[in-house]
Amino acid sequence: MCCAVLVRMESTAVHVPPPLTRRTRKRNERRDRVYAAAVELFVEQGFEATSMDEIALRSGVARTTVFNHFPRKALFLDEWARRRRESAARSLDDADLAGRRLRELLGGYLAALAGLNVSTRVETAALMEVALRNGNTLLGHDLGGELADLVAATGARLRPSADPTQVGRLLSLGYYSAVVRWIHVEPAPFDLAAELAALLDTVLGGALDDRG
Repeated sequence: MCCAVLVRMESTAVHVPPPLTRRTRKRNERRDRVYAAAVELFVEQGFEATSMDEIALRSGVARTTVFNHFPRKALFLDEWARRRRESAARSLDDADLAGRRLRELLGGYLAALAGLNVSTRVETAALMEVALRNGNTLLGHDLGGELADLVAATGARLRPSADPTQVGRLLSLGYYSAVVRWIHVEPAPFDLAAELAALLDTVLGGALDDRG
């Protein structure tokens, strides 16, 4: 398991990595600059209308540099989704997750995602649906996998008909459905955090073993 959540869980058990070299720092800075330029352009003029040449011009790097970091335009969307998951994972504290209440843990993670979407509503409206269509967001089940890892890490007892993978996928699909409905109407038609909390209650109500 290698998701952002588990990397965060295990961070206290591994040695602190050596500082990055100057070359690596510069490369990371260029990558971040290219990514930021791409997201800005996608929001301003749309994903399909944005070319790699425009991203290079906006970020102040050569076209080949853009392709070195992101060989395909859709990879910007995967990176966008990954960074949002990492942001939600950072909202969890560093305590051992074993024995933690599953509802509290998943609730905090989903609340963090809701807050991120609310604070970046324009960006979310511009990129969420295009990420679902063009990126690996759904097929890769990355969010579902991270949620499943959280379920497994807590040791919560599930009904025989449920498993962590199933719970994670149901929550991730429900999350994307809620966000897409939420961005389609101005102003926002419902409280996204409350909608995700209700989703969590519904899924866990069917998945958790009442005996545990």
